[in-house]
Order: sequence, then C-alpha cells, then structure tokens
Amino acid sequence: MSNRPLFEAFGYQNFMTIAPNSPAPSLRAVMRPVPQVAPEDSLERYLQAIRFLPVATLPVVHQGRLQGIVRVQDVMQSLATTASPSERETRLRSPVAPFVRKAPMTLSPETSPQEAERRCADAGELLLPVVDADGYYLGVVLATDLLVPDLPRPVPPRIGGMATPFGVYLTDGTHQAGVGNFALVATGSAIALLMVLTLALVEGGLQASRALGWLPAHAHPRFDIVAPGFSSLNPLATLGLTGIALVIFLSLLRATRLAGYHAAEHQTVHALERGERLVPEIVSRMPRPHPRCGTNLMAAGILFSLFWQVFAYVPMLREIPALFAALGAACFWRPFGAFLQEWFTTRPATPRELASGIAAGEELVWKYLHSPPARPRLWRRLWNMGLVQTLAGMLLTFWALELIPFVRSFLS
Repeated sequence: MSNRPLFEAFGYQNFMTIAPNSPAPSLRAVMRPVPQVAPEDSLERYLQAIRFLPVATLPVVHQGRLQGIVRVQDVMQSLATTASPSERETRLRSPVAPFVRKAPMTLSPETSPQEAERRCADAGELLLPVVDADGYYLGVVLATDLLVPDLPRPVPPRIGGMATPFGVYLTDGTHQAGVGNFALVATGSAIALLMVLTLALVEGGLQASRALGWLPAHAHPRFDIVAPGFSSLNPLATLGLTGIALVIFLSLLRATRLAGYHAAEHQTVHALERGERLVPEIVSRMPRPHPRCGTNLMAAGILFSLFWQVFAYVPMLREIPALFAALGAACFWRPFGAFLQEWFTTRPATPRELASGIAAGEELVWKYLHSPPARPRLWRRLWNMGLVQTLAGMLLTFWALELIPFVRSFLS
C-alpha cells in the first residue's frame, strides 16, 4: 500500500515541484562555505587549504568581516624567489597578510544567481565573496557552480528541532518549519503532565508500601512538583526512589507520540546532514540517536546527580564530591545520552510520524534556499530553538494544576 496520500496530507512534495509559482531560489542555492583564512594565518595553511579546491583564491576574514582575498599567483611569485630551503621554510611560516588584496567584486545577499553569473563573466573571476550590508562574510559563489544546470541541493549548515504532540518542528536558527509555536507550547504542557503523572504514581506506590508495612509507620512520603523529596527516608532510599521515578517518566514518554515524532525529527536531520534525499525508504534507515539532542544534557544532569550522591558516601571523596561527579558525567554523558535516546526518548517512527519529519525537512530547505543569505540574530535564534515556548507551556500547565484546588474551593 502506497503512503503517498499520507505524505501529501502532511504537505510533503518533491522539492522541484513544491510551490511551482514561487520565486526562483536565492543566491543561497549556489553559495558554498569554502575554507577561509585570517590575516595572521601562515602561507602554508593557505596552500594546504586550496590543494583540493576547484579554485586557488580564498577569502581573508577577520572577526567575521571580509578583509580581501589571497591568490596563489602572488604566493607563487614570492616563493619562487627564495634562494634556499631554509628561506623557503621561513617564508611559508610568514603570515598571508602582505598578500591580501581587495576583492575585485563582491555580491550582496539579494543578488540573484543569474546576476552573479553575469558579474563573474564581466569581472573574469572564478570566485566572488558574498557580504552583507555590514561587511560580514557569508560565503562565496564559484563560477563553475553557476554554469552547471543541476546543482546538488544545499542544506542549512546546522539544523535543530523538537518533537511535539502534533508533529515535527525544525529550524536552522533563522527559519521555522513544520508545526508552529503553539505546538511547541503543547510540548511543554505534555511534558508537565507526564511529570505530574509520574509523581502521582510514585507517591501512590509509597503510600501503598506504607499501608502494607513495607515502610516504617513514621515515614511520611512527600513527592510533589514544588519540593520533591521523601520525608524521613534516608538518602539512599531517596536516590533509589528518584531513579524509579525517572524510569517511570521515561517509559511514559516512550509510549506517547512525542517519542515517535522525536525519532522522525532525528532521522530527518541525519538525512539532511548527509545530503540524502528526503524519501521514506532512506529517512527510515537513519539512526534515531543524534549527538546534538537535548537528551544528552539531561543525561549529563542525571549522571552528575547520581555520582554526587554516590561519592558523598565514599570517605576519601566526600569532601569534594562535585569534582568527581563532574568528571564522571563528562566521561559518560554522551554514551548514556545515546542509550536514553535509543530506548526511551525515541521509538521507531510510524509512517505518519515519518511523513511529518519529511514535510518539515522539505519546508525548511525550501525556506533556506528562497531567502537571501543572512546571519541569524541572537534573539531570533533563541526564539527559534523552541525552548522559550516549551518552558511557557510547562509553567502554564503547572500553574493551572496548582489553581485547580482554589477553583474547587471557590465553586463549593
């Protein structure tokens, strides 16, 4: 059975046919991030950088701004006049600053690929830097790329995302794709509800254990949102119960759609970063764990807290448990994060969940290619990360739950 109608329902289409009446791709479609050198870099580093490039000219950038270009012809003339191997070695170690010349022509982000091709031809240049209105370097355009009719589709250099109850959200720091901001708020609400359910299950289990005589009669378990803890329980018991609560929370999370959309998000990002086509048979083969997932930060926090409490019981280490806890977390947080992603925070994505990730990936690439090259502003990057919206959803949910008793008492 074909999944094509399902993908079309999520807005997934082939990139070449999506929005056929839309404007042509921007300069970003032919811009590439070739290596750059700084004025203080050595001639040797410059020569090593151009060995496997289609051009022998590189941009020179200082503090993000274009200073000029350096050409291999100028460097060759200088090295050709060396009289001895030692003099040549000395010259190779010298900086490229004396060889920097002004770029004969630059392109603005609003320049079209057709106009860039005409300027390359008029200037007789194989490489033209792209700079914004403030002089910041954004990349280069090569004449050879402009002459090839079918170019590999570039993708954003760094992609992040988030799973929501309604689908996959992706961003490159500048653009948002997939589900919107309200879905991110819903993610925070869903996580808050899972936390409340987890704490209710743990507290219910503790009360049942006390009623059955498994806990001392004077032990009064208390585990709530505001001040989690266990009264009258020793630290080891508290640590064990906290671990049980964590396992319950992660198990509940894996049973929700968040885990499936989380897997689809990671697999789509893997496919984009590897230059693969966004088709189900390829995206579904991508790994579910991703090294930049926020689960890794959670893993680091869990390990730090665990090692801290364990080392506090070791006589030789109890004076500085934080140091050894930090060292232990630094050694194992990535493997532990990958384990949590594989077995808890993601699960195999269904065709519907995978289609949501593919649709978000196609939308992100489309927006990336059809917008002028630009540096994402800090406030925009922070907003597009989705953490503000997610945190707002969690706080609103906790506030609403805390308000329920007051509403009940008022109505009664």
